[in-house]
Amino acid sequence: MPLPAKPDFLLISAIDDPQPIVGELFQRKFGHPIPDWKHDIVAFVRRADGLLAPMSYAKFMPFGSVMLVGGCATDGRAFAHLDDAQRTALAASGGAMTQLLRYGFARFADSCDAYFGYCGDARAWEVDLSAGFEPTGHDKLLAHWHKPINDQLKRGLVAMAQALGPF
Repeated sequence: MPLPAKPDFLLISAIDDPQPIVGELFQRKFGHPIPDWKHDIVAFVRRADGLLAPMSYAKFMPFGSVMLVGGCATDGRAFAHLDDAQRTALAASGGAMTQLLRYGFARFADSCDAYFGYCGDARAWEVDLSAGFEPTGHDKLLAHWHKPINDQLKRGLVAMAQALGPF
């Protein structure tokens, strides 16, 4: 299925220090400060006045030959900066988190064999699937296979990610 186009008012970028930008969002969503693991990706919406407002956030952490994806959060308050046409365009594109995850998958594709996510929220699960994750057969554990990997290696990588528990 073709990827929906990213709306031009949605800007996605890796950032060096997420705390001043999305620290409050992360604390509100997860009840603790942002963990100190890299890499941090933020999706911003361009407001009518031209300023950027953070909308979605995720961490991509190298772990051996895979990349763990966690800390995914969207700030519902950022939707107030969008008009009806922008809301419609964003929904048609799959949403800010879907676009952010796809950006991360493309950005780090050369540095890992696969991506793993751990998701316990039904709505977030659907978003993760729309971005390209797929169920692994283990409760809450998702994988994104962005390049050909033989089945034996896949099973080994899934077992390793499952052994980590929630991340």
